[in-house]
Amino acid sequence: MRGFVVSGVSKSMTDHKNPSPADLSPEASALLAQAVDARNAMDRAARDTTVAADELRRYAKFSKPGQPSAHIVQLRQKQATARMDSARAKQAFLKASQAFVHAAGLTVPPRVNLEAFMEPWLTRVP
Repeated sequence: MRGFVVSGVSKSMTDHKNPSPADLSPEASALLAQAVDARNAMDRAARDTTVAADELRRYAKFSKPGQPSAHIVQLRQKQATARMDSARAKQAFLKASQAFVHAAGLTVPPRVNLEAFMEPWLTRVP
């Protein structure tokens, strides 16, 4: 990202007048809470994916060549499920974030993705 950066937030993000969480409508506040919950779910799903991948790597390292054991197959299925859950959680977060931005009347600056734009908002929630 180009430009002046102050404590991890670009100047282009601080140029826009952002209301404080207290100034938000009840609908926007509820949508912000949904975005926070979705972000927490996204973090949990990412951890689950990492744990499943580590476990699969640990057991696959010592497996014999040929057809995989039933345990390895189960671990692969667990990893695939965790990855799908991670994708669903990210989609839910982006959907909730987009709804919040719309309800709060905010505009996402150009060249800033929605996830980066929402980060300061997620930390402001009590």
